[in-house]
Amino acid sequence: MFDSYLMLTFSEAIAHQLSSPYNFHIRIALDACWSFLEKRDKNGDELYALLDDSTDFGGLFIFMQLDDNESHVASWDNMTYAIATTAKAAYSFANKKEIPSPLENIDDSLIEIFIENLKEINSNFYEHVQDVKDFLARDQLPSKEEALKELERMGLLL
Repeated sequence: MFDSYLMLTFSEAIAHQLSSPYNFHIRIALDACWSFLEKRDKNGDELYALLDDSTDFGGLFIFMQLDDNESHVASWDNMTYAIATTAKAAYSFANKKEIPSPLENIDDSLIEIFIENLKEINSNFYEHVQDVKDFLARDQLPSKEEALKELERMGLLL
């Protein structure tokens, strides 16, 4: 779960700086993930549907393809990694063995890719990785509001 918290915390900063026509959908997905972490009131199917709603018209996987701004690629990647990691955690929490195939490849190495992407997205984010890790270790299982306050304190909500 630590990876979900780390990725979601940075995804808040990423979403805050991203100017995309799909920001509304990103916000819904991030809020749903936080809701799962805070209240356990979402399940893996609900979270995964925010990534892939089984149509050609919705879900963040479609929206990221429709966003033609090349500078947004790493941001989209990281936010979908955060949501996918949280969806997989929700499946695990419910002891579900069968999960959507895109989630099967999520493992501990994804956090390394996520952190490397932060360099490309905003070097200031990358420079604060240890600070965010320390915050998460200190304030185990923070709420979304606590994470946002910490990001603001660090100057990461631009």
